[in-house]
Amino acid sequence: MPHSRSTRKAQPPTTKLLLIQLKRIGDALLTTPLISTLREHLPDAHITLALDRATAALAPALGADRTIIFRRGFAGAPFWHELATGKFDICIDLTGNDRSGLATALSRAPRRITWTRFSKKPLRRAVYSDFVDSSVKHRHTADHHTDLLQPLGIHVENVPLSLHLPDEARAEAAEALSAAGVDAAAPFAVIHAGTARPEKYWSPERWAEIATLLRREHGLPVLLTGSRDAAERKHLEAIQRALASAGESHCPNLAGRLSLLGTAAVLSRARLLCAVDSAPVHLADALDVPLVALFGPTNPYHWRPRRASACVVTAAGAPPFSPAHPQAPMSEISTAAVGEAIRTLVGASRNV
Repeated sequence: MPHSRSTRKAQPPTTKLLLIQLKRIGDALLTTPLISTLREHLPDAHITLALDRATAALAPALGADRTIIFRRGFAGAPFWHELATGKFDICIDLTGNDRSGLATALSRAPRRITWTRFSKKPLRRAVYSDFVDSSVKHRHTADHHTDLLQPLGIHVENVPLSLHLPDEARAEAAEALSAAGVDAAAPFAVIHAGTARPEKYWSPERWAEIATLLRREHGLPVLLTGSRDAAERKHLEAIQRALASAGESHCPNLAGRLSLLGTAAVLSRARLLCAVDSAPVHLADALDVPLVALFGPTNPYHWRPRRASACVVTAAGAPPFSPAHPQAPMSEISTAAVGEAIRTLVGASRNV
């Protein structure tokens, strides 16, 4: 019999991408526009995301094909092994410190991309093949990240954040809400008053006023979310005491009872989030949940949510925001301004 020859065309090799993001939770969430843009323009690419141990909980939701986690000491050996044996085609360094520079060099990817400002550091010219001129001072952080795609011929602007919640996180949220006596089928609001930076705290009495407004004016029961941090939990307890002093009903407090993605899944069910500038603002923005974000000592120009479903309330000045937007103490944010933002968003969601 004559030998039969297959007519099936050979498939082009998959492009293997390595993204190095070893910064904090907010930075990791603001990397999702870059990941979703890569999905759109390079749909067959395989994306490996390198994260720090502190942000590892986000890994299932960020949209990468694979995640490797940096850990200190001997526990970090698998991380370095994965880099050295990954056979990556492109490495994009979103961190820019010595550790990420070493990781980039170890990847041995033919294309190694970072920002121009890092080219002045020792040996950086030998590590990277492409430098992108993008000013961290004059760009929103998400746009600053997607600028790193320019050497690949990809130019985008204002790409929204995205988050892919796993079923486990949704189940965790449902269980926590049920245990707290919250009817997840009915509208509710969330207040996330905590943050890792004490200067971002707003007064418990003002949060109590906002919780009262949400219940009385908009018919929204309120629950509190937060971390296991002792200072943050004391702050939430102070909010509950302020509510009790005003004769208001108790707000269920889920602080410390949820994982990071469990918190995101609770937010995904909420009618509204009110929060200081912190990770939950980015979680809600990624999930397109209506939110009121309070900014005081940080500049909203670089970190603000940008969907139409978000309102930013600042301690100094109003939009449009700029790199020189003034900063002011959180105490200068009035409950009236926050209440007006809530009316705008709740009214808009009712009209949808």
